[in-house]
Amino acid sequence: MLMAKLPIHTAARMTNALVDTIQLPNQPTGVELYLYRGDKEHPDAPGNKWHKLKHHLQRALWEGYSYIATFGGPYSNHIHAFASSCAKAGLTPLVVVRGETAPQLTPTLKDAVAAGAILFPSLRKDYRLGLNASVKAAIDQEYGRVYWVPEGGGGDLGVQGCRDWGYEIGQRTQALGCDAWAVAAGTGTTAIGLIQAQQVENLCIFSALQGASVQHQQIVAQVGQGKTCLSFWDDDWNGGFGKLSDPLRQFIEVFHELNPSVRLDPIYTGKALYKINALMGSGRWQYTRTLVIHTGGLQGWRGFNG
Repeated sequence: MLMAKLPIHTAARMTNALVDTIQLPNQPTGVELYLYRGDKEHPDAPGNKWHKLKHHLQRALWEGYSYIATFGGPYSNHIHAFASSCAKAGLTPLVVVRGETAPQLTPTLKDAVAAGAILFPSLRKDYRLGLNASVKAAIDQEYGRVYWVPEGGGGDLGVQGCRDWGYEIGQRTQALGCDAWAVAAGTGTTAIGLIQAQQVENLCIFSALQGASVQHQQIVAQVGQGKTCLSFWDDDWNGGFGKLSDPLRQFIEVFHELNPSVRLDPIYTGKALYKINALMGSGRWQYTRTLVIHTGGLQGWRGFNG
């Protein structure tokens, strides 16, 4: 069957290696923190990336597409995972890149091209139109039948993959008895999927976006009613999406000293743990046993100097 062309997800054979006990500088005595190592799950699409993509790839293959397209920035974790995963599934990846690709490709885009991706630069104004962008229409006209994946791997199929992931995480960590999970949010796809999985009583979401009240409303609206209690923070973006403040950089360095086997990314999980540490320092972290989900994105460090 066409499904057999998808890469095999090996995380199920790595259960013990996927959970680390971690320590934060402000962590109170008696409070336990665990890190689910999504960054170790899949070599081509670590963290949440594979889970958001897998059902899109299956749909594209099942319906007989040869070309598959998406959107992303020049250092996008999504583009990096998308290009490699699509190529290995036998699909030709087409990538609309926000902004100019000249005069020199970023390391992320170089990897995408090496994996077989065809790049299409897009002016920011047109890029913001998404599936209504003129560059999208031009690609459809040139290539004919193209399967489109929403930016970041979102949409119903992205949520479905993250819901599956939530079930897997719940099964592998049930013995820990955690009273909360914590995860960073960009598009909100992962958070929605985890809530729908209904594997934990409390889910703490840390937005990577500045002024994310609309994102919060969208997550709540799509999830509806369930047994999971949702907490949402959007006040520690450290300069904005894709920005790395000096305090955040210093925190990540200290975290690595305390937890030498773990690397944090500067956009998502790093910022989530930075906020958790601040909440602990001010006595506002109410949970005693928390599982923080590492969503990958380490290749994104290449977008920062030093």
